[in-house]
Amino acid sequence: MSKTLALACVAVMIPLTYADQGGFSNSGGSLAGGTTVTNPPGILTISGGTGGTLTLVSNDGSTVIHATFSSSSTVESCSGGGKGGHVTCYFTFTGAFSGTLSVNGSMQAINGSTSQVYGTDGVVDSGATGYNSAYTPFYFSNSGQILRSDDLNGTNLISYGTQGSGVGQFYGANSIALDSAGRIYIADTYNGRIVRIDDMKGTHWTTFGTWGSGVGQFMDLAGISIDPAGRIYVMDTGNNRLVRIDDMNGTNWTTMSAVGSGVGQFAQYAAPVAFDASGRIYVADTGNKRIVRMDDMNATNWTTLTQSPVINGYIYSLQSPVGVAVDAAGRIYVADAESYQPAVVRVDDMTGANWTSIYLGSSATPHSIAVDSTGMVLVGGGGAQTVDNMAAVLTSSSALTQYYGPYYVFGATPLPLPSPRPSAISFAPPSLTFSQNVGTTSSAQTITITNFGGSPLNGLNLSSGGAFSETNNCPAMLLPGSTCAVSVTFTPSAAGSVTGTLNVSDDSGNLGLVQVVPLNGTGTTPAASVTPTSVSFLPQVVGTTSAARKITLQSTGTGPLQVSSVVTTGPFSQTNNCSGSLAPGTSCTIQVSFTPTSVGSASGSVTITGNAGTQSVRLSGYGSAPVVLSTTRLSFGIVAVGTTSPAKTVTLTNRLKTPLSFTSITASQPFAVASNTCGAGIAAGASCTVGVTFTPAAPGGVTGTLTFTDNAATSPQVVSLSGTGR
Repeated sequence: MSKTLALACVAVMIPLTYADQGGFSNSGGSLAGGTTVTNPPGILTISGGTGGTLTLVSNDGSTVIHATFSSSSTVESCSGGGKGGHVTCYFTFTGAFSGTLSVNGSMQAINGSTSQVYGTDGVVDSGATGYNSAYTPFYFSNSGQILRSDDLNGTNLISYGTQGSGVGQFYGANSIALDSAGRIYIADTYNGRIVRIDDMKGTHWTTFGTWGSGVGQFMDLAGISIDPAGRIYVMDTGNNRLVRIDDMNGTNWTTMSAVGSGVGQFAQYAAPVAFDASGRIYVADTGNKRIVRMDDMNATNWTTLTQSPVINGYIYSLQSPVGVAVDAAGRIYVADAESYQPAVVRVDDMTGANWTSIYLGSSATPHSIAVDSTGMVLVGGGGAQTVDNMAAVLTSSSALTQYYGPYYVFGATPLPLPSPRPSAISFAPPSLTFSQNVGTTSSAQTITITNFGGSPLNGLNLSSGGAFSETNNCPAMLLPGSTCAVSVTFTPSAAGSVTGTLNVSDDSGNLGLVQVVPLNGTGTTPAASVTPTSVSFLPQVVGTTSAARKITLQSTGTGPLQVSSVVTTGPFSQTNNCSGSLAPGTSCTIQVSFTPTSVGSASGSVTITGNAGTQSVRLSGYGSAPVVLSTTRLSFGIVAVGTTSPAKTVTLTNRLKTPLSFTSITASQPFAVASNTCGAGIAAGASCTVGVTFTPAAPGGVTGTLTFTDNAATSPQVVSLSGTGR
């Protein structure tokens, strides 16, 4: 939509007439302290950002909104400045919320958005808020399928059809319409036909049309509509004509075909037509930048709308009208796909009276527009969007278009609903999957049940069976906007796949009397292996600790391996990272060290105990002496009584990696230490010598010892001495 001069948008006060959808504006006060809503008279308060709250209470208490923000942002903007200039700053708060709205005691679950502008002093300059029912079911196409969602977030999203030309197949399904019985009509664009089905199961699949330009033929269908009398209108774009038939047999085939910009002519036959309560036909004539209204296929009472009346000195024009819809009050809505400012325009009539527009956002690519009985506008393209009383725009989440992307939302068409809206149930997540070892019980997983409809959800009863168990805090009646939680556990009795269900009974308006939430489980068994199965250590000096040797424990089963203990025996010790749970195919390590306490061979084991039984690893090693003597025996032979033999020496080597200190080095009588290079100690790896003599005091054989007392683990070290006196 373009205009001759720039014009700031002015919020419109809209009364809250019913809980299905609405909008209001506010000003003055502050967000947290309350700002005044004039219609209905009341106070709006906003607290914080994401996770914060929005509350509206009308002065008479008849209208109450309690909502929580799911997302929000605050942006500061400044203008002015320059040399000596004054800078003016303000803040814009925007947020999306969900919660409940009560009007005259009737409660409704809602979604909405708000935009608030306030100064640095905190005073709100202006604000606009819009909301609609959380339960807003609609159909749309992604070109190759028909889809149905209960809201903009893809709740309970289902699809029907595949790409092709057979039964249950579509090729470029670009437009959808509903008749008074709720049957679904699809413009199957590149198959040159229209399709009618009763429901999303494809019941009573019926087609009419073939590819071509004759009677009963279509080329590049761009739109399909059903008028109040049940007649079918097809926008046959490839043939530049509008076709009307009475039924799916093509009865009373009637066409309107004239290309141009005059009366009875269209520049482009592209969009589905719309109807008012009188059955008059409205056409979005995109190429001529206008909306056309006519009484019939003869162009009777041809009327066009291209621009607004003068509004505060300005005139607005349609730029690329791609769709038109008419509400129950006769107001006209136009999807204007202007590239830099896609918008919805609303006027009271074909004079453009009360011309109002709302910007859809830079990512919007409008393809279609529709309006339901409550006045909620649904726009398809760039995702799906709802417009509430021209006060706010809500945009679909990525969950709605996760497989094809937001561009592929064609023919978005709301389902008609009774008033008040029925209850609507949803499950998050929509299914559960477990994997658990046989004979054990899983941790609980939670399903949140929500009533996002407009009426209480009654008779809520839950059950599960087999290997699955549930507990819940759900009341028999779940109010609109309320949730309850179901905890589910899985206890498999055998290995393999197990399926089950959480069975829910209630009176939900969207899913019926019985819902089945799929539960999937796999019974698993743990198993383990160790590598290597034996470890042999190199000789290690007694009292010292070897370098660690690694043992790998592998989880080789189909379920998680739990290790309860790792124990070593003998002069061995270990550290490990095997605590917790080991998923199948993963491993942990055990680091084993050898600390011999005596010289000689040593043996032991590592024993690993867990839910896969016991695994053992043999351990062996050899303890070597920390101090080595060149000999452990000295013999002096025959020595004359009273004389001293020549000295004999003993060499001592310190094999420790630390210094060796001596407490004493002594020889027993009649032997004596004659020389000593050991002193008080020697360095790591060093050697020293001790000389010993023999002085017999009497004839006969004599024995004795040379004793080294030190800080080694094998202390004392003893050398046997012997000699004979003569």
